[in-house]
Amino acid sequence: MKKKLLVVFTLFGLLLAGIQTASAQALSGRDLPDRPRVGISYYKVPPGKHDEWIQLYQKWHRPIMDAQIANGTTISSTLYALRSHQFGGNYDFVIVSVSPAKAKPFPVSRGELIQQLFPDIEAYTAGERRRWELTIDHADTSLLEIDLEDPNASVYYPIVNGRVVR
Repeated sequence: MKKKLLVVFTLFGLLLAGIQTASAQALSGRDLPDRPRVGISYYKVPPGKHDEWIQLYQKWHRPIMDAQIANGTTISSTLYALRSHQFGGNYDFVIVSVSPAKAKPFPVSRGELIQQLFPDIEAYTAGERRRWELTIDHADTSLLEIDLEDPNASVYYPIVNGRVVR
């Protein structure tokens, strides 16, 4: 019985891995050149540590995002928390960031920006280290907008110069 259960779990795991690989390949080349880019970050935090995580985020990471928004590199970045409880929730916080289709380059490197915003680099490092200590799990993903006005809307045909290639 244990052997059969192991085989079932193994096959299920392989199936999930195959689905993720197929979905990643399916959207290759589908970026619409004139549409904003949407990035989503998920964070899982230990019970009772949510407010501390928010405070650390506000102090040590949010200023970086605000600088990118002020520069026009990013349009918006919004932090969300789950509205209700759920069994086995995979995340507690979601950050949705939107960038222009053709993002304006930032005038300095990320390291230089951090150095400008946080002259006490040891305090910055300690604060970020603590925020990541509180982060049990984290994932980043991005979304592709599907042009439903396109009569050939598809996730398989690539888009080149704003047109579907067939």
